[in-house]
Amino acid sequence: MSYARTEVAQIAAISGNRCIGKGNELPWHISADLQHFKQMTTKENDGAVQGIVIMGRKTFESMDSKPLPKRVSFIVTTQLDYAEQKGLIGKNNAYVVHNLDDALTQAASLAHGAHLDTIWVIGGERVFSDAMMYTDRIELTHVDTDITDGDAFYPELPDAFIVAAESEQMHDEKSALDFKFVTYQRKAAE
Repeated sequence: MSYARTEVAQIAAISGNRCIGKGNELPWHISADLQHFKQMTTKENDGAVQGIVIMGRKTFESMDSKPLPKRVSFIVTTQLDYAEQKGLIGKNNAYVVHNLDDALTQAASLAHGAHLDTIWVIGGERVFSDAMMYTDRIELTHVDTDITDGDAFYPELPDAFIVAAESEQMHDEKSALDFKFVTYQRKAAE
């Protein structure tokens, strides 16, 4: 179910128990996963906009309240003065919106103008959950660990999604964690 013919995709790294965050940070540091995220959410493009990401306020703050390079960020928050607080008024690489529908509508319009075919939902827990019904594809990095004291979790995958591609199991030397990249695609309606 594409949003105005633009694919909506989610991207996250999750533990075995679906943890995505702890203390508003990633529970691990895996360089290959961060490179994968950058590669997926940035597309070489003639225009200035090379990617569009939608995130919640806490996710934005976990990135030092700075928009990602070469990408336009839509930050979803109920705080009406958030753009003023964070000095985002008049910025053309970060927009504060107050609900997911506005984020998707504005992002789809921007994507069309920038000739991008994918809008990326990058977190956190609530935004992933709320966006699931609009999502066409999910890119998950499955990290082979359980985080017992995590405080943000990725939602259960609906039955509508099937594995479309899977990488080999990889190993990160620094964190000593194994991980793999898995692409889930929404099944076509029957």
